[in-house]
Amino acid sequence: MKILPYNNFTISTPEPLSVVLQRLNAKVEPIKAFRFSTKHALYQGSISEEGFKISRIIHYRNSFLPIIRGRFEVELHQTIIHIEMSVHPLVMAFLGFWFFLWYGAIAPITLTGAMPKHMAPIFVGMPILMLVIFSLAFWLEANRSRTELTQIIQGQV
Repeated sequence: MKILPYNNFTISTPEPLSVVLQRLNAKVEPIKAFRFSTKHALYQGSISEEGFKISRIIHYRNSFLPIIRGRFEVELHQTIIHIEMSVHPLVMAFLGFWFFLWYGAIAPITLTGAMPKHMAPIFVGMPILMLVIFSLAFWLEANRSRTELTQIIQGQV
């Protein structure tokens, strides 16, 4: 299992770019601040002839929802889409800051012997457990989005 919330992959289709754009436009709508209806497209974001930046529309909180960026490459008899999925940069900054504060406080306490020996593994291991949980949340969403995007681009949806 990959730990870092970052993924690159490529989808190729024999369809021309215009067909790929049409399929994506059918499943992507502009970003809205509030959504009161449950009747909407699968994704929100922007699409151009150079590429796209989208995210899946969800009705629950998930800071680890992937931001999906795609770049189109047109070749003779196919269209290649290079896709990059990552978590929002502010989420990564928050995680880094949180790890820095946690270990900045726990390391001196552990090294000076102020913490009971049986408690040290719990306090040292908790951020690692949190990283695994956050990683699972990202990868579940990323794998779902990868499957959906592949089906949309290849015209299977």
